[in-house]
Amino acid sequence: MYRTDMAATKPPDIVEATETDRSTLARLSPAWFNRHEADLSWCAVEDGQVIAAVMLDFGANGIVHIELNGTDDATVNTVGPDLLNKAAETARRSGAASLDAYTDTVAASRHQDLLESNGFEIHETFDLYSAPREVLQQALDRILERTRGRIKSRFDVEILQIEAQHIDAVAEANSAWIGGSANRGIFEFRRRFHARREDDPERTLQLVAVHEGMVVGFCCTLIVRPGVLKIDGEGIHPRFRLDPLQSRLTATMYERAEAAGIHTITFEAGSRQPNTVSMARRNKVDSVDQRVHLRRTIAPESSGRGD
Repeated sequence: MYRTDMAATKPPDIVEATETDRSTLARLSPAWFNRHEADLSWCAVEDGQVIAAVMLDFGANGIVHIELNGTDDATVNTVGPDLLNKAAETARRSGAASLDAYTDTVAASRHQDLLESNGFEIHETFDLYSAPREVLQQALDRILERTRGRIKSRFDVEILQIEAQHIDAVAEANSAWIGGSANRGIFEFRRRFHARREDDPERTLQLVAVHEGMVVGFCCTLIVRPGVLKIDGEGIHPRFRLDPLQSRLTATMYERAEAAGIHTITFEAGSRQPNTVSMARRNKVDSVDQRVHLRRTIAPESSGRGD
């Protein structure tokens, strides 16, 4: 059991988590813990019990992924600054460039004000859009009709349903073109693929573009409720981004979505994805929700030599 009473006169101890604390950390932030390796964590401990923790996953390019949560918001607000300072010290000693709380963390969704008051800034915003499939499909059809015969593909590309032999390549492409851990991505892609039955209509909505045996594009989706399809991830190899391939891939997805009885499409677009945001505005699709990716830049340790 956690203690939520913060009336104790002695301030909580801030200690490094051990293996025996892993189950407690997992209960504090199960979604984050399922997707990340908690390489190092700091806990606020009161009367021998963990009341809050900051978890660190050391990623690529100097980024440390963090999660912060506690037994309740009042507890997090009280001990959060000390935990975040410990995280920053740890990141600095490791030579990291930043601490990042992504949109799917409790830290960003519930404790944004606390993070911003402790050196974090909004690095990127992500809007969630929802629109009738028919509206988006017809808009794309008009573009394809207008450009037909004038803009032709330079490549011989097949658009196929994702099968087992494509999974690892799609996960690696997602990591390379969009970001994230390829290893964890492979695990998640495999889990989702094998969780779907052969007759699951969702399987027909997972698409891959293949050129000369190489994955050069993908579109992964998720039926979030009957008739509603979320575009979970899509990407095109940088070499192919000026080719009509993206339009072909999306048009194929819309056609299959229509056949599967999908009437609504939802998708997310970040502030660093101007093409997708422009498409939403052009089709008068309004944002229904916004999430934030917060970042605290880590200054390198001083050499102490005064030069």
